[in-house]
Amino acid sequence: MTDNLKKLFISFGFQGAAFGAMGVVISLFVVVGLDGNVANASVASAFYALGNLVGSMIVGILLDRYPKFFEVVFVSAVVDAFVAILMAFVKNIAFYYIFALILGTFSAMMGPAITIYLNKTFDESGYRKKINTMNLFNSVGVTVGTFIGSLWLSYFTLITENTERMRLIFIISTLLLIVSSVLSSGYLKKREFLKTFRSKKIFPNMHSLADHVVSIPHNIFLSFNSSGFKVETRKYMMSIFFIFFGANMIFSIFSIYLNTVLMISSGAVLMIYGFNNIFTNAAYFLTNRFTKKFKDSSLVRGALWTRVVMFGSIAISGYFLPVGVWITIIAFLVIGFTWPLFYIPTTVHITNLALPTDRGRIIGLFNVVINFAVIAASFISGYIALELGYVAAFIFGIAFLFIGERLIHGMNTAMPIPKDIFAKISSGTSAKDERGNDVY
Repeated sequence: MTDNLKKLFISFGFQGAAFGAMGVVISLFVVVGLDGNVANASVASAFYALGNLVGSMIVGILLDRYPKFFEVVFVSAVVDAFVAILMAFVKNIAFYYIFALILGTFSAMMGPAITIYLNKTFDESGYRKKINTMNLFNSVGVTVGTFIGSLWLSYFTLITENTERMRLIFIISTLLLIVSSVLSSGYLKKREFLKTFRSKKIFPNMHSLADHVVSIPHNIFLSFNSSGFKVETRKYMMSIFFIFFGANMIFSIFSIYLNTVLMISSGAVLMIYGFNNIFTNAAYFLTNRFTKKFKDSSLVRGALWTRVVMFGSIAISGYFLPVGVWITIIAFLVIGFTWPLFYIPTTVHITNLALPTDRGRIIGLFNVVINFAVIAASFISGYIALELGYVAAFIFGIAFLFIGERLIHGMNTAMPIPKDIFAKISSGTSAKDERGNDVY
């Protein structure tokens, strides 16, 4: 690993640390710092998720028209640092929503920019190794940042006001993003970078970019074109929507539930999320063993049914305080562990629904469906919790998760993953389509 590449990964790690520290606070601050309610908090989460969707779409277009990967990484960190400091001092919820949208948009750009750079720089073997290293740096950063935030909120006694502590979380995240931008700035050809933005050449480029951005809705609907996909695709995507919609009916309001219903401190909430990340990372290492011993349909079914049971225990935990607090914490950790057991086989199933020439498009459709489910759930769950209570929102989410499991299990059983492809998951190598591209 060259020094420059190492700095790039460390920069991505610092971005992960920044969002690990403030990720949960984004929704929690609406209630604690802006005197909003759970509905307002879920809307903030929805705007952030919407920004992620927009940013992930724009960055691909941007890099096609303006292939300056390091500039995108640098600008992503700088803009997020600027927006994070604004969020620390904003007083108006409407402006906070706008900042959450911008933050989500630019935060979604750094990872894809680095990924595309690595893809164009290294051969297949080197690319996969570098991608794994990159994701490891970011994952460690997220976990460390989450614990930094939790320790700050729990043990920094010089500031007693919880709102002010949360404001300082945004400031800490800003500092981490500044470090990220400084590290990434080492890749910039500064004179060329400044010359480009001073030159009038940027305007036709931006006009072309704007034309492509305007075409995003058309491209989204185009991805729903079923040509090249198996007939089961629509039903499979419906099940994916139900599963992610149901889970995020709970996830989008979960931190507020912990803080306001179970009376868990803001610092402890962040710490719980940190341990959830640890359990998820541990499961990724153990998934290889599970894929050797169990069928793909059994793994997915087991993960989803475990989630149904764990979410159900969370829904009733508020009636059994103080024991309910521990029930909820344990359930949330188990839920984190189940994620790779569901996601890895499901991603391979998705690719098998398309012809080799259309597998990139079906992965795009998969991501669009997931993002729409997350955004829709984030908008809706807070209002249900506000009007009918948290238990109603949780039951609503569990019902959708159950329906999704019923739909997907039948198709997974009827269309098992071919053994040779599933074996490659457990060996850590990639499955290929006929053109040599990664299937997953």
